[in-house]
Amino acid sequence: MAFERQVSSYRYVWIVIAVGAVVYAIVWSIQSYGRMAVQLSGLGGITLGDSRGEVRYKRGDPPFVYGTAQPGQTTVRVYYTDRQKDPDNALPEGTDVDGYPTWSYANGPSLDTRLDVTFDPKSGRTSKIDCIDRSDPPTFYCGRVAGIGIWDAESRIMLLLGKPTQQWIDDRSGVKTMDYRDIGVIFLLRKQRVYGISMTGLEARKPVPMGRFLIWLIGTLWLWTQP
Repeated sequence: MAFERQVSSYRYVWIVIAVGAVVYAIVWSIQSYGRMAVQLSGLGGITLGDSRGEVRYKRGDPPFVYGTAQPGQTTVRVYYTDRQKDPDNALPEGTDVDGYPTWSYANGPSLDTRLDVTFDPKSGRTSKIDCIDRSDPPTFYCGRVAGIGIWDAESRIMLLLGKPTQQWIDDRSGVKTMDYRDIGVIFLLRKQRVYGISMTGLEARKPVPMGRFLIWLIGTLWLWTQP
């Protein structure tokens, strides 16, 4: 009888441990889902939905702004906000940075490494964030999105996010675009490595697709096991 009571006690202990492990796994998965959603809502310290004032608070006044593309043109003009630095390319007289849709924060004198913040014309809030880093070696200026950052290989993107919604390679530049439209993220790659990240966020604040989350979760756990 004593032996049976001892076995029964061990069985209860293992049941409690198993239930605790299941509960912990569920709570951890829910928290991970929330973390992924947060990572898909901002880039470079800026959050989608930020006002101009909030962007100023976080990054200061932009050193550059972009004009509006004219019909038939694929490029836009870049203006210096400090008229003393480059008078020929400075903001036109009578205008200020609030009248321009995209602000640019460069990590240095050139635009090879920069963070671009685009505001929605109706709400005036951040609707798109782009970060480019063409420096060699690359910097950590852009930060990471869902565990993916500048100079990461294409294989890491596939491991953490799976197959993109659509992808293509430009014949002239050799740049590959991997568009994850369902989570509002685009990666630009050259020589099979990331050099640009663009974020528009989840449409209408939809939840992260469960399939995409499970791929990210499994990929993240696999990376943790690697030396």
